[in-house]
Amino acid sequence: MKIDIVIISVIVTVYFIKKQFEFEKISKIRYLTIPLFATVQFITAVQLENGQDVLLLIFGAVISFLIGWYQTTDFEIKQKNTITNYYVRVGSVEQSVYTKELYSKGGKSYLIGWIMIFIVQVFLSVIYHEIELDEIQSEWLAEIAKDLFIFLRVKEHSYWWVWELYSVSNLSYYFILRKKHKQMSKI
Repeated sequence: MKIDIVIISVIVTVYFIKKQFEFEKISKIRYLTIPLFATVQFITAVQLENGQDVLLLIFGAVISFLIGWYQTTDFEIKQKNTITNYYVRVGSVEQSVYTKELYSKGGKSYLIGWIMIFIVQVFLSVIYHEIELDEIQSEWLAEIAKDLFIFLRVKEHSYWWVWELYSVSNLSYYFILRKKHKQMSKI
């Protein structure tokens, strides 16, 4: 194993973990567009050729939903009033116009859920001989990169169960958050 890959993996992992405990501006791409894209990828890629595939489909959907639900348990949301470049005149005084922006952080449960999804993905990939055990570290780095840089996930070609795990967990995360936090319905 190359030491440079280990160092890069550690640095990227620490950065990814740190991001889960910081508030970031909520975007439609993160919470809605990418999960919908993953759903389309899953629907177009799924091939149920035997009973084992059906069981995998059911197992993947149930475990992904439960993980998506669990990831919402530490979610925090806050609203910030951000000044814009616009002004309104009130009487003879110009007053700044503010916009309300939502910020969120996933917290510990999001991070643990992400790790659980990764473990299930690796487990299934090893069982189906799609990756070897010695490729797990590079797979770890690739998954973190895909979460940090969404365009990498869009370009990805994966097996249908990977898209299912990603799609169901993210959509359940989003819809459960919408139910728990009314501000999320603005997204």
